[in-house]
Amino acid sequence: MSIYGYTRLNNHRPTPKNLGTRNQAKIIRKWSEEHGLEIKKIFRDIESNSASLELPNLKKLISLIKQGKVAVLIVARLDRLTRIIRLHNQLLNLFEEHKIRFVSVAEGLDSKTNSGKKVLEAICILALWDAKSIPDRTREMIERKREIGERVGHAPFGYTYQNKLLTPLNNELAIAAIIREKREEENLSYHKIAKFLNSQRLRAKRGGRWYAETIKGICENPLYERSSSIKKETASR
Repeated sequence: MSIYGYTRLNNHRPTPKNLGTRNQAKIIRKWSEEHGLEIKKIFRDIESNSASLELPNLKKLISLIKQGKVAVLIVARLDRLTRIIRLHNQLLNLFEEHKIRFVSVAEGLDSKTNSGKKVLEAICILALWDAKSIPDRTREMIERKREIGERVGHAPFGYTYQNKLLTPLNNELAIAAIIREKREEENLSYHKIAKFLNSQRLRAKRGGRWYAETIKGICENPLYERSSSIKKETASR
């Protein structure tokens, strides 16, 4: 039976207490001795990236697993394998596919036991939840950045970026005000507003033509509502 250990340390982070690579190796060897197992080799990675499976010795270990040359894999603590739950899920699926007995000593986790299987199932469920929540978290982050004026993609019409912050362009905001006036007060369609702007040679961002979809974006974007209210307040003073 081929039994391997794996240790990892991020050399850009403080070393976890009692979890330097030597201590990790000692923990792995002690557990294997107590269970009458002989370690064939302990792979070790000391890298600056703990959010990847592209680590030199981890890649070698994964290659051995895919070749069917690993029966048992032991780590000192679960986060020594990886800190990213979706990567845990990838590895756990790999272990299951190749019938690897996976042991994490600190948590008392052993995929051979019923309790160990339940913990691993829970990790897979968490990984699925995490993957599904990523789009929501991304949208929330973008909205927060927009609210404080931080850079998110290309600057919208009427603005430019200076030192990563949105800065108004008065000539473009004047056109945005015309667009909203045509829509809200004259009740023109997006298509007719685009046609009017193009006939007046009032250019869109980077000198482009206006289209109904672009007009719709400006009419529905609250960013221009704020700029309009600021202009009204300034004019009333």
